[in-house]
Amino acid sequence: MEIDAATHRTLAITANNSTWEFIDIPDAERTIDDTEEMLRRAYAAAYHWARAEGRTRQNDARAEWLLSRVWRATGNGERTLHHAQRCLVITEEMGLKDFDLAYAYDAVARGLAMTGRRDEATTWWERAMAVEIGNDGDRRQLMSDISDAP
Repeated sequence: MEIDAATHRTLAITANNSTWEFIDIPDAERTIDDTEEMLRRAYAAAYHWARAEGRTRQNDARAEWLLSRVWRATGNGERTLHHAQRCLVITEEMGLKDFDLAYAYDAVARGLAMTGRRDEATTWWERAMAVEIGNDGDRRQLMSDISDAP
């Protein structure tokens, strides 16, 4: 059965948003099954975004960011860094600024910190904190998400 691009878009949004149900569970309370479901939903979101109506490379960057975020929640620094670096490459290739750039830098910083590369992590986190964010709401969201150094 062929799924049309509009349906892929709907499924991408649903998978993306529902992933947060599991990210928001405190690490000590997230079960193995919760973790597996969180990963499945994040990968489903990336899969559907790649086929979605109106898809842009920004969607790809954000899908990679989400994958980095779920791997961070599992404690797997190598996978966190892998997806963070993929997010950063797309972000830079597309010339994305603002919100997307700051989150990409932060994801790299957290992946580096998880792999024991503290000095590099600090540099990337400082880059994230220095990105100019034009929208006040986006800036407040970013600060609440990344104000704690990795």
